[in-house]
Amino acid sequence: MLYDLHTHSLYSDGVGTPGEMIKYAKSIGLNGIAITDHNEIKGALEALKLASPDFRVIPGIEVSSAAGHILGLGVKEIIPRGLSASQTVEKIHAAGGIAIAAHPFDRIRQGVGDLIYSVDFDAVEVYNGHTMMSSRSPREITKKLRVPAVGGSDAHLLSEIGSVVMDLEGDPFDAIVKGLGHVSVNISKTRILFNHLKRRVARRK
Repeated sequence: MLYDLHTHSLYSDGVGTPGEMIKYAKSIGLNGIAITDHNEIKGALEALKLASPDFRVIPGIEVSSAAGHILGLGVKEIIPRGLSASQTVEKIHAAGGIAIAAHPFDRIRQGVGDLIYSVDFDAVEVYNGHTMMSSRSPREITKKLRVPAVGGSDAHLLSEIGSVVMDLEGDPFDAIVKGLGHVSVNISKTRILFNHLKRRVARRK
């Protein structure tokens, strides 16, 4: 089952409605999607209403912790921003979700960096569809990693959905924390740059 675990709707800095995102995800053969808006849960809750037996919606949020961005999958409530990484992970767990360090070594966007090796994350997003420049390669990151490595498109445009997907069998949360998923990266650095330019144009409209 193919899932995109990191996407953004118009409720944060994306340009698609939850309905448009789900329709597009289905059209490219995905079986599920997580909507993870920045510090906002409205898009995820709206998307949940559009789930169906053949398409799963995972509610989520991308929290701006004091140390960097952290994904909370499976949560249906706002997780406060500005807390430490450890506190943010605790809040996500208390809300019934799993905590994933987003793009930890991205040179442009905030990541938690080396905290992936000391904080109680459930997984680390080693592959991200928006990361053009990282201070660490996936091989370097996973060499010392004690939790599963995952990936997500970090889509802000409909056309970016599915650029990085996870193949997860059975319960997706169980598969993630047990490291049973497989990442497929379907995007080049050139395409990431092109998408970045497209997003800038789209936001000016």
